[in-house]
Amino acid sequence: MSHVVQPRHAQVVPYADFNGSFRPEDTAAELYGSLEDGINACVECCDRHADSGRMALHWESQDGRRKSYSFTEMRNLSARFAGFLKSQSIGPGDAVAGLVPRTPELLVTILGTWRAGAVYQPLFTAFGPKAIEHRLKTSAAKLVVTDPANRPKLDDIENAPRVAVVTRPDSKDEVRSGDFDFNEELARQSTEFEPVLRRATDLFLMMSTSGTTGLPKGVPVPLKALLSFFVYMRDAVGSLPEDKFWNMADPGWAYGLYYAVTGPLLLGHTRHSTMVLSRLSRPTGLSRATASAIWPALRPLIAF
Repeated sequence: MSHVVQPRHAQVVPYADFNGSFRPEDTAAELYGSLEDGINACVECCDRHADSGRMALHWESQDGRRKSYSFTEMRNLSARFAGFLKSQSIGPGDAVAGLVPRTPELLVTILGTWRAGAVYQPLFTAFGPKAIEHRLKTSAAKLVVTDPANRPKLDDIENAPRVAVVTRPDSKDEVRSGDFDFNEELARQSTEFEPVLRRATDLFLMMSTSGTTGLPKGVPVPLKALLSFFVYMRDAVGSLPEDKFWNMADPGWAYGLYYAVTGPLLLGHTRHSTMVLSRLSRPTGLSRATASAIWPALRPLIAF
């Protein structure tokens, strides 16, 4: 007989009661920083959890490689990336774009950008050159982080930003002349970088609409949106501290970036990068036998 993992349910509060007692200032008090006096998204999603001993990320690649990263490790890596940005005169208010598959380096790029007070712009890795070019012009990004598979998409972009390329240590991929080697640049930097405090109305994300009904429009996201992400993860998703949260949404789009990356880290919960069946906390009503049967078909679509 297959084992079924039963879902757990948080206490359900009638909507009228919840709505009547809800105050945004109570949620703001859950943050480490202050929306009035200064806040940094990397601190909220990483640094303040670094002393907990918890894992920030369990990652598995499509070919079965696995690695886990603690919040402490992610804090140090984000500091290295922020130091690299500063060395290139990229700082508060500047945009950094990520055209990277779902790898640990993507998370380092996001957190490090925020640490430096800069604005992260996601670029879906299935985009073609024209879609990428339009979004880069919208954000005026000063750097694009990418990998060898996506690097050619930037070749014909007019006035393209500088490029940092992520390569695997065991690969034969070479970084082009004029590009930054992501791993080498991080190795040069210190693990100490004081987070840059920003205001509630300052941006930390630059999203774009899908472009379904015309050219994509820029969607700036201010730091005060963290309150909405926090409430959604806690009260709608019902994520609990012991959970290991997996969301298959791609972080190249809003839902994936908001609730596969920012949301769980904001709560200090471990996020999974693939559907590791033996370690999922709450695959609701899904038997392990059924999950094992569908996993081979799903894995090529969702592996990071």
